[in-house]
Amino acid sequence: MFSRIMYICSFAVAVLLSSCSNPKNTFTIHLTVENSPGPQAVSLIGKDYGQSPLLLDTATITAGNNTCTLKTVTSMPGIYSITFEKDGRYILLSNDEPVINLSVDWNKFSDYSASSPASTSLKSLLITFNGFLHDIDMIRKDTIQHHADSIRMEGKSRIEKRTNDAKQYLSQFTDTTKNPAVAIYALGILQQQQNDSAIMKPLIQRLVTRFPADETVANLNKDYSTWLKKQHIVATGNAAPLFSLPDTSGHVIPLESLKGKYVLVDFWASWCAPCRKENPNVVKAFTDFKEKNFTVFGVSLDKDKQAWIDAIHKDGLVWQQVSDLKEWESVVVALYNIEGIPYNVLLDPEGKIVAMDLRGEALHKKLSEILTPATVR
Repeated sequence: MFSRIMYICSFAVAVLLSSCSNPKNTFTIHLTVENSPGPQAVSLIGKDYGQSPLLLDTATITAGNNTCTLKTVTSMPGIYSITFEKDGRYILLSNDEPVINLSVDWNKFSDYSASSPASTSLKSLLITFNGFLHDIDMIRKDTIQHHADSIRMEGKSRIEKRTNDAKQYLSQFTDTTKNPAVAIYALGILQQQQNDSAIMKPLIQRLVTRFPADETVANLNKDYSTWLKKQHIVATGNAAPLFSLPDTSGHVIPLESLKGKYVLVDFWASWCAPCRKENPNVVKAFTDFKEKNFTVFGVSLDKDKQAWIDAIHKDGLVWQQVSDLKEWESVVVALYNIEGIPYNVLLDPEGKIVAMDLRGEALHKKLSEILTPATVR
């Protein structure tokens, strides 16, 4: 899935640096860099809730050994990035101390040290989680070389176990780390791996208990509760939220106009590579089932109209297509709680949701199940 996280931080992480009314204090980083490969800019980056990454301060270092100081003001615990111009390298820190001494040898970059308990905890989190990802990647590479089904099944089982181990580690870390900002960062990583409210909600509630005075945790709890309420609206068995959007010619097409058919409401965009990869599968589904009271209603999160039209023609999307050309600001994003694309919602002839997020073979299997002579109208 091409996640919205590529444009803004994930829900849990993005809330970390939201503005508040707390008094602001100076946050200073004294940076020591050994063996810098050449002159380069070093930047202190912050992230305000719902906004693009914010440049807070910058300095220039030369080749060899250097020291510099970066400063900003802060009002609550958060996560910050020290970003280097060369190779796009960066180090994540938390502002649990008003002054942090950060040392890094360019030739041993991952061995950096920070005089900050929360930043050290954050480093441990990242190293451990990346270890899980490395293990999973190695298992996958080893398994793909074999053709025997037994070896492939064993590899799949090992990947599932390592994935579950990673999720368990992130949950335990969230519950035990002493810094609320680092805890929320771990929670954000966990959310990207799975967004099961049965796991996420108790973790957030325990954060509220552990950090009752932390405004960020309170905001996270409030926003997540609001998000959960919206999820119950877009759910299997419920009526799909209605909307009307213009097609490529500017004619407004209401979703309700397709009532009486099984409709796959397909959210995509021309710039979304996973969407374009999935389009042939949707084309095949349309071709196979269009004579069985089924159609597709394409809803694009494009901004460039010509790019949208070109993609429609290139991918052979012959069904109705609509878009307000507002990308992630489109009315359908909030209406359907869209967190990433490709995404789709399958509706029955009454406009009720039958299934959501069907891709690949799952889409064809579901359509084969419901589009039988007994159900076709």
